[in-house]
Amino acid sequence: MEPTQPAAPGRARRVLPKALVAVALPLALMTGGTAGAVASPATDGDRAGAGQAQTSDRNGVAPSAGYRFSADQGRFLTKAGTAPKALRHIKGTATDFTVLKGTGADGPTLAGTTLAGSADSPSARAAWAANDEFVDLSWPGVTGAAPYQVFRDGELIATTRGTSLRDTLARPGAASEYRVTTTAKAPASEWTDSERAAFRKSGEAPLNGHTWSLNVQVPTDSQPAALERAALAAEAKAKKYHSTTIRYRTFIRSKWVTAPVGCKYTKGYKYAGDNRGFSKADNKSHRTDLTGTVYWNGGSSWGAHIGTTHVYKTNGKFVAKKTASGKKMSFRVMSQNSKSAQVRGITEAGNPYCGVGSISGYYNARISRSGDFYISGRHKQMPDHEIIISGFTRSPMKTYTKFLHTSKQASPTCLFKPACPAATIGNNGGY
Repeated sequence: MEPTQPAAPGRARRVLPKALVAVALPLALMTGGTAGAVASPATDGDRAGAGQAQTSDRNGVAPSAGYRFSADQGRFLTKAGTAPKALRHIKGTATDFTVLKGTGADGPTLAGTTLAGSADSPSARAAWAANDEFVDLSWPGVTGAAPYQVFRDGELIATTRGTSLRDTLARPGAASEYRVTTTAKAPASEWTDSERAAFRKSGEAPLNGHTWSLNVQVPTDSQPAALERAALAAEAKAKKYHSTTIRYRTFIRSKWVTAPVGCKYTKGYKYAGDNRGFSKADNKSHRTDLTGTVYWNGGSSWGAHIGTTHVYKTNGKFVAKKTASGKKMSFRVMSQNSKSAQVRGITEAGNPYCGVGSISGYYNARISRSGDFYISGRHKQMPDHEIIISGFTRSPMKTYTKFLHTSKQASPTCLFKPACPAATIGNNGGY
């Protein structure tokens, strides 16, 4: 069967480009709102946490990047703080690249700056620079962040408090996904009532997860002409993507679950679960499903669906069914162009037979047409949560799908108890 574009569930709606709907969005969202506050980026990446990696590749050494991107200056700098000469800026419809001249071991280098060009999303401004000898990574500093962990294709290669890294073990010609993750205190303006109550008791602030994902095609040749050809090939590949979809679902892993005290049906009753594990398939049973799609030629659409709650006696006799409200579910596009988009998703819905407790989670993300992304957020540790990112091409008609985040449930009491800490959003991904 021919693959088809992911369809948004429920009340799908098409949205005009931001320029046409600006007056309809709340001021806080138009100015960045909590989206900008989540990462709490320092003014310049390396000033937030200069220093070399603490652990690294199999040699135990993690040199800092020879080229790092300065968000303040909007360009790459060398270790000496000077700007390398740019042989050519290659700004396409879907990607941004620069061929740097360099000298010596840091000779001609291809720099990918698609995410770094997101001036309205300072927390997302990660970049890479590579030739056939190394891959340099740089990312924004997050105030108060835990050490950053750096992964190549799912393998941990470094832990550092700095905001740049040189990988000297990258293989020429390899297509690798680099992922940088950390956690940091969430802004107080975003705390829930239960998180405020927990903070008053314990003094511990809730955490947000932060993840940057960069897809790097390591050059096989460092001649400027070859680097330019590599950039043009990457642009052609990214341009094929017609849309990108983020699907955020929650589900109950078990076949049955009992409800905590405070619900209408407790002792002697059980609730039907979704009886499944993590899945990228579209039509899987769920408690909540929030799906948002960005169209790279302009516009977006989104939809939300709430799974119906079924109640049974413990002997298996059916008792009742009801669907909770999905009015608090939302997906917003804060900014968008042909290369990347800033989006925010909020999932919140309760058990219709329980007066308290609800499933909840949110994310802020910068997604790019090429598959690079930045995401930050957190959610309650009940039930299971999965976030899936998909890129859709028309020629050939195909959908490329990967998990962006997965988290297994901790306990049903996490829906109610403020002492149960939230899980941080941030895993692996990139299509």
